[in-house]
Amino acid sequence: MSLGFWNPNSVFGGFGGFDEDFFTMPSALLDIPPSLTRFKDDTMRHSSPRYEITENDKQFRLAVDVPGVKPNHMKIELENNGRVLHISGDRKEKTDTSYKAFKFDKRFTLGRDLDTSKIAAHLSDGVLVLTAPKMEKLPPICGKNVLDLN
Repeated sequence: MSLGFWNPNSVFGGFGGFDEDFFTMPSALLDIPPSLTRFKDDTMRHSSPRYEITENDKQFRLAVDVPGVKPNHMKIELENNGRVLHISGDRKEKTDTSYKAFKFDKRFTLGRDLDTSKIAAHLSDGVLVLTAPKMEKLPPICGKNVLDLN
């Protein structure tokens, strides 16, 4: 048995060894479009930020990690009649000789019990926190859901 080095950039763990790079194989051999073979060296990186959703009887809370993202580089929108929260943004990181750009784009389906007209957003220390109050539930009339008109 031999020990090989695992390459996390290799999609299939390499062909014949862990340290082989999937993207250096001839694309014609695997029928991979040339645009995908350039993925590894692309200066634009896409990521999905980490997030945490909590809720209680009164409110819904979404905390999204967006380190290094400035407020003017972020977009928050409600879609589909306020049922989908769409968060996107980007940041640039300077290296010795160039810049690397990172983009994120995430959608969250919101419950129908939220008052989306009162969503509040706060960005602090690289964490975007969005809160939305829940709508008050109307109590059933006389303990019944059906009115008796007799």
